[in-house]
Amino acid sequence: MEEYRIVKILSNNVILVEHRGTNYILVGKGIGFGRKKGQSLDNLEGIESKFISLEGLKSHDYRRFVKELDPKIIELTEKILKVASDELNQGLHPRIHAGLIDHIQFAIKRIKDGIVLVNPFLNETKLLYPKEYEVAEKAVKILSEGLNMEIPDAEIGFLTFHICGGVKENSKKEALENIKLINKVVNYVSKKIGFELEPSSFEYMRFVIHIRGVLCRVKDGKTIKNNLLTELKEKHTIEYRMAYDIAKIIQNHLKVNVPEDEVGYIAIHLMKLNN
Repeated sequence: MEEYRIVKILSNNVILVEHRGTNYILVGKGIGFGRKKGQSLDNLEGIESKFISLEGLKSHDYRRFVKELDPKIIELTEKILKVASDELNQGLHPRIHAGLIDHIQFAIKRIKDGIVLVNPFLNETKLLYPKEYEVAEKAVKILSEGLNMEIPDAEIGFLTFHICGGVKENSKKEALENIKLINKVVNYVSKKIGFELEPSSFEYMRFVIHIRGVLCRVKDGKTIKNNLLTELKEKHTIEYRMAYDIAKIIQNHLKVNVPEDEVGYIAIHLMKLNN
């Protein structure tokens, strides 16, 4: 049998253990009851998950993390990760666990202290990552009900980033960069057309989803042939010039080339906005 030595009893249902030089959090009903620090587990039945590995945390981060661990938050985070795995139909990267617990614990403390952060990218987040956003909505509901407190909508967006980070390598940072880029493009368009795009409008959603498609294609080095390119350049010069500027914004941000065919498709959607 593999030996798990108890480092700390967090609650009757959550314990911190060491196994082969790495620390883990184990979650299971009653696994901490009657046990003491230094004991070895002789029965792993009933353990719902080898929840998180703390491997890679620097010593000062590890000490702070362990000191602030809230077993209630850990149990709720496990529920959230189970929902995420089921809803997205895939396992999540182990690195998400420690980061998500840390984020939720800090967010709850912040909210209790009356500090509420504004998330300026909430609408873009919902449109760019709808599946992850839906999971984050369920996560906020789990936290609200489990902790008997109100969680502001801004946290849905922040949790979405973490869920994205668990789905794909480096995608938490990539998700945030994409959202910032979309926001920059939308602000540019609003300024040029002379009115602010309403985030709840169909036109806004259609435009953002299209720009997301452009980002995906240019990153993958794929594009779609645009047979209207010559006509767009000759008859819709204002929209084409705006589309060219947007392509430059994307190129400067992503350091990738935006083909002229894609500039044409951006121009078509700008025409729809102008109309």
